[in-house]
Amino acid sequence: MGVVVTGLGVVSALGPNPAAFRRALLDGVNACALHEFERFDGSVVKAPAYMAVPAEPERLIEPRKLRRMFRLARMSAVAARQALKHAELDPSTLDPTRLGVCFGTGFGALDPTQKFMDSWLDNGEANASPLQFMNSVHGIMASQIALDINAQGVNLTTAQRDICFEGALDTAVQLLESKRADVILVGGGDELTPMLHEFASRTQLFVRENLSGLDPWGSRRGIVPGDGAAVFVLERDDSSRRSLARVVGVRTGRWDHGGELARETWEASDSPEIGLFTNNRDGGARSAKLNDQQDELLGNIGDATVLSHRGNFGTSPSAGVLQFAANVLMLSNGEFYQPLASGKPAGVKVAPPKTVLHNAPSISGNHAAYVLTK
Repeated sequence: MGVVVTGLGVVSALGPNPAAFRRALLDGVNACALHEFERFDGSVVKAPAYMAVPAEPERLIEPRKLRRMFRLARMSAVAARQALKHAELDPSTLDPTRLGVCFGTGFGALDPTQKFMDSWLDNGEANASPLQFMNSVHGIMASQIALDINAQGVNLTTAQRDICFEGALDTAVQLLESKRADVILVGGGDELTPMLHEFASRTQLFVRENLSGLDPWGSRRGIVPGDGAAVFVLERDDSSRRSLARVVGVRTGRWDHGGELARETWEASDSPEIGLFTNNRDGGARSAKLNDQQDELLGNIGDATVLSHRGNFGTSPSAGVLQFAANVLMLSNGEFYQPLASGKPAGVKVAPPKTVLHNAPSISGNHAAYVLTK
């Protein structure tokens, strides 16, 4: 039994919907720009980042619902509705107890978390804002999606640092294959806030200077952050809806077994020769070392090009969800999207892939891999 992707939705720096996201990847758009971030002392700094454009509800969600959502929840809920529309699936026609949500996020809802802590400090523990506390928990994005579409089935959130989406994907595939759900919306998202930017830039995780070409690969002193959300409709392969791509293998495990895990994922998928390797390289020194080691371990699988599209849309713990969107779109449309390097197309010559192996070593000590085919 297999699992297929039948719909996708995405809100990122490359655009507010899948069509804009695809067009920007085809055109090699560099969405990195200088943004202002306010510090705790009131000062303002400008630094490079890939900030997602505002989510456009396009009448997919009632305005009264949107008004209650903070930025990341809005991006996630809109992406979920886009995915359902793309799949031509009306959730009201499904058994709600068989419709589930799996969501991956590394940082969670940072803006409501800061507001909750501020209310605690300003008003005391007994008078801290219950609304902001409710919005601050990691599971709020999956909950908001479920409330919007009346999904009463499984509702899970994974927070495995920079493989949080891949962890959610692994869980969703297992749930579908074990027939604990008929349809699962799987996705991921993170938001970049001034608080996160201040903390991360002071520890040199995020770069603060204006890089040449605003390019994430231009410095090994840190990464250029981004944010956004994407959601996919997953079903078993006996679905009558059109398949965009097939998930024929996905696994998570320990990093020290990463090369073996990725090879086993590919071998267990019974896939033909891998057409493209993608990974979670983010431009930082730590991830570069991990990826170099993993590339060496995977060298005997084949000569497929290894690349990441984070130069197009930026880095966050859940940026793997945007790479998954790019991989699905390449397979479903028979296209190849040039990754950016030094702020311009990298000049990689690759035929449109029919099979993609994604290999994701994580600085958390975890590891993930999946195989997609047409």
